[in-house]
Amino acid sequence: MCGRTACTLAPDDICQSCTYRDGGGEKREPKWRDPPGDQKYYPSHNIAPGAHTPVIISGGHRFGFEEQSISSERVIQPMQWGLVPSWHKGSPKKVSYETNNCRSESMMERPTYKTPLQKGRRCVVLADGFFEWKRDQAKKQPYFIYFPDKRTTASGEDNCNFPKVKKEEVENKNVVKHEMDIKEEKVKLKQEVGDEDQSEIDFNNENVCVKQEVKSETTGCTGRGIQEREDGGTNKILLTMAGVFDVWKPSSGSQPVLSYSVITVESSPAMTKVHHRMPALLLNDKEIQEWLDYENVPLEKAIKHIRATEEIQMHPVSDVVNNSRNKTPDCTKPIDPTKPKTTPSSNLMMKWLSKGKKETSVEPSAKRIKTEAE
Repeated sequence: MCGRTACTLAPDDICQSCTYRDGGGEKREPKWRDPPGDQKYYPSHNIAPGAHTPVIISGGHRFGFEEQSISSERVIQPMQWGLVPSWHKGSPKKVSYETNNCRSESMMERPTYKTPLQKGRRCVVLADGFFEWKRDQAKKQPYFIYFPDKRTTASGEDNCNFPKVKKEEVENKNVVKHEMDIKEEKVKLKQEVGDEDQSEIDFNNENVCVKQEVKSETTGCTGRGIQEREDGGTNKILLTMAGVFDVWKPSSGSQPVLSYSVITVESSPAMTKVHHRMPALLLNDKEIQEWLDYENVPLEKAIKHIRATEEIQMHPVSDVVNNSRNKTPDCTKPIDPTKPKTTPSSNLMMKWLSKGKKETSVEPSAKRIKTEAE
């Protein structure tokens, strides 16, 4: 299962981070293509289903809304998380069953996934990492799961073809621009709904926007190591999840909706400690290429890459991630779950108690002597 992710890069940085080698061995960057209409991708440390996130597809796919032709083997195309089948009737926001994840065991049996897979609609979902919740008795502890920071090939050399994330700040204006496009009453939803867990509300579906300071991770932000590059910059590795996508076109002739599901498998032993399901992760550029290249690599061959892997790292994070409105770096920062949880009210109480203790401990000695004499 994969129910929440993080992706904190701006479009240009994502393209630079997904550099690959083409058939001739030349380094290339995939081209970015905006989704149709008013559909947008917004970087965030806490992304819920319903939002648009970046996925890589083969440049051979054409959807009819492109303003200009893109000549590239790979295209980064933001799509809606939660597949809307091409044959769906009615609003694309009202699919009668959950399609955020696609179980690998049954994906070739269910028409929702089988039909687009047979059409070659294979994609690679990009993210800094994903979240999963480990149930410990009555409590659920969230974890952030991602690729190890240092990956090598079988020969021991750095795998330079693997997508990497540059260490660059993404300014708040690049992360949460859409509050300017949301009506004032939607911004006030926080006061209307209170402080309860809003995990059931889709805050990414243009229903709400809470202005927050959101920046991409810097050194130590998530506990992940930062690699030094030859050019003096730094990298860390993007998670690459196998996915299936489809194109829904309305009868009215308006803009289509591109959407995807994350393919999941039974967890590896490392992941089982947290959850029994995990995304199918593509581990190197060869696997990525074979999954994307629907024109030359048949599905029967590409599907061998759909399996569990031990190539993951994880750490516990704060339960602030439980609320999809919270999109700050606190969602991915490592915590020690054995330490008592502190809140503003508990901090205030501790200050009050320590103040009272200090005042009682400095009682003037003269007063004590006078009392004893009486």
